[in-house]
Amino acid sequence: SAAEDDSWRDAFTAGLGRALDHFGVALWGGDTVTGLAAAVLGLTAIGHVAPGQALGRSGARPGDTVWVSGTIGDAGLGLAIARGAAPMDKRLLDRFRRPEPRLALGGALVGVATACMDVSDGLLIDADRLARASGVAITLDLSALPAAAATDPERLARATAGDDYELLFTTAPDAVVAAGKVAVTRIGTVGAGVGLRLAGGMALPERLGWEH
Repeated sequence: SAAEDDSWRDAFTAGLGRALDHFGVALWGGDTVTGLAAAVLGLTAIGHVAPGQALGRSGARPGDTVWVSGTIGDAGLGLAIARGAAPMDKRLLDRFRRPEPRLALGGALVGVATACMDVSDGLLIDADRLARASGVAITLDLSALPAAAATDPERLARATAGDDYELLFTTAPDAVVAAGKVAVTRIGTVGAGVGLRLAGGMALPERLGWEH
């Protein structure tokens, strides 16, 4: 109905305003056109990185250690809650609906991380991408994942769910990671070869995560 559409637009506008204020982002403008289909919204973020400050995914080297921030799989559980397939847990639902990018941690990793990327497509698929971009092999120990999963199938489900706005990064073995209030966990190692492996002889699942 028209009233429902107006209510949704008001809520969206208010939410967008809060997000812009939270991250200190300016809204430069926009364009509105009519159409026959449902509303389609597009947002473009424009920014810059100072020379030498970018965190790339191609610098991991054999001997490095592998780390991840936060807890993995929370957003996947939040999606299940949103679909009515899991009991209500507001924290997990917020992790799906209101993800918080690790901007401060990313800044702290400049000069410390040898490679870094987000894991929004799923931990396993993004670890494989980082490994291939760096020309190395990454071995992950899923038992070390910062998650409450107790069985291998649960760990695999969390590691492939996606939508976690966390950072996967590698460092030299003697590096000191100043993560502030964000928990970071060592979950693997970098070695010779190319691609992703799982510790303990665990087989990789057929689906590692989201591809697009």
